[in-house]
Amino acid sequence: MIVMRLKGGLGNQLFQYALGRYLSHTKNTTLELDTASYHIDRLRVYRLDSFEIVATASDRLPFFSTEGRARHLNKVIQAVKGLFSRPFQIIRERHFSFDPSVFDCSDQAYLDGFWQSEQYFAPIADVIRHDLRLKNPLPPVLQELSSQIQGTNAVAVHVRRGDYVSNPITTAYHGVCSAQWYEDAAKHMMQKVVNPTFFVFSDDYEWVRENIHFDAPTVFIPPSPDGQECNDMHVMSLCQHNIIANSSFSWWGAWLNANPNKIVISPKQWFAAGNHDTKDLIPHSWIRL
Repeated sequence: MIVMRLKGGLGNQLFQYALGRYLSHTKNTTLELDTASYHIDRLRVYRLDSFEIVATASDRLPFFSTEGRARHLNKVIQAVKGLFSRPFQIIRERHFSFDPSVFDCSDQAYLDGFWQSEQYFAPIADVIRHDLRLKNPLPPVLQELSSQIQGTNAVAVHVRRGDYVSNPITTAYHGVCSAQWYEDAAKHMMQKVVNPTFFVFSDDYEWVRENIHFDAPTVFIPPSPDGQECNDMHVMSLCQHNIIANSSFSWWGAWLNANPNKIVISPKQWFAAGNHDTKDLIPHSWIRL
């Protein structure tokens, strides 16, 4: 059994699932998702139940507690080992860039990290896309939007704001793409795409309507209700091309785009602070601007 510890929002959960799915697929074993972190995370919840994933979610491994981090990690390790007759291998992400050594784990392993690189699951890309089909049909308004997208040379634009602008700590760490950056990205896209229509997705609908201006037809899409973010991601993936924010949610909206000739423009600087090596985060075919 492969157990992946889930943490963060939908985009992060998808990265964690994708690596877990690859490991369970190649090692011919089952995949379990440890969702215990969401007991205390007041901002995020488990979201992968919106997809046709091949895994079982469980909160039976309580990763967090009020005790010290080191003591608590030891408790988790002992709890995991106690569940199985054969000792589990505990693997924690060592750094942000791709680490191929994780593939050498045993078929009884517990993994803790973000694993933000396509290289962790590229060999089974078709399997991942198949797993990430929506369980439920799109609501009528998004079905109509999807039909509109199919009739245009559509470019999905995702503008991530939310806690990126409302929380000073998050703002300092992640940063936020400016309106000027999006306008520059749109101009770059218009040099490559004939007669594009921009479909703008954001968690801050009013802000984008007032601040994002492209010299091309533009459609602003109100965000789906809380808990239905998967629908917006799916519709973003139906567009021919993508302009993404420095957001894992954005990343997956573009990656799930099945157009073999897609153009994806992403921010050159993914983090405002920290010393993360992001060379393995953005696929080589994408444009960093």
